[in-house]
Amino acid sequence: MSRRAQVFEVENRLAKIVSAPGGRTVDQAVKAAETRIEAVREVSLASLVGKSDQMVQVAAAARRGEQAKPFDAIYDISNAIYGLASSFGLTALSEAAFSLCDLADGFRTGEEPSWPAIDVHVDGVRLLSMLGAGVSAADAESILDGLRRVRARVLPST
Repeated sequence: MSRRAQVFEVENRLAKIVSAPGGRTVDQAVKAAETRIEAVREVSLASLVGKSDQMVQVAAAARRGEQAKPFDAIYDISNAIYGLASSFGLTALSEAAFSLCDLADGFRTGEEPSWPAIDVHVDGVRLLSMLGAGVSAADAESILDGLRRVRARVLPST
């Protein structure tokens, strides 16, 4: 004796929510997100200077051998600066922070550490964070060009 297969209908809650009237258009959602970002612009940009000062302290302590994994902390702070700078259109600062992340990552994964390269990047990130959106394109490019050359000399293969 064979049994008949029973078919159960499962309610798809996501499909139900998506098809329900109301909600926002994509344009409305983007504008709302931009409004929320702008609401925290000033405090976020101010925190960049604090984060760069913190990075100076962390790099100095790491150089003195006071940290077990010195490049992890440098990477983490630089990555936070990169995220904030990118969110607020500070492209020079985000590029400098990304370059420092690249250096720190290379050093923590086996490349021979170069503290002068780290120091130059930390100083560049700090300077760009203090200047913020007020940095001229020529000055930013000059700083970035120097950081690019340092990075290329220290980690040429990546």
